[in-house]
Amino acid sequence: MEDLAQNQKKTETQIQSKTYTSKKFSFEEDLKRQNIHTMLEIYGEEYIEKIANLTR
Repeated sequence: MEDLAQNQKKTETQIQSKTYTSKKFSFEEDLKRQNIHTMLEIYGEEYIEKIANLTR
């Protein structure tokens, strides 16, 4: 019976960790998109050209 309880706790912890990780990545991706959008608003075509030069 104790083994079942320990296994359940391990499983719950793994699920919680995965959920936290996916939320963290989602937040980071949203922040990246927002930053890129802001840079485009501020610098426009100049920013696009600089990014194009950096990614060649």
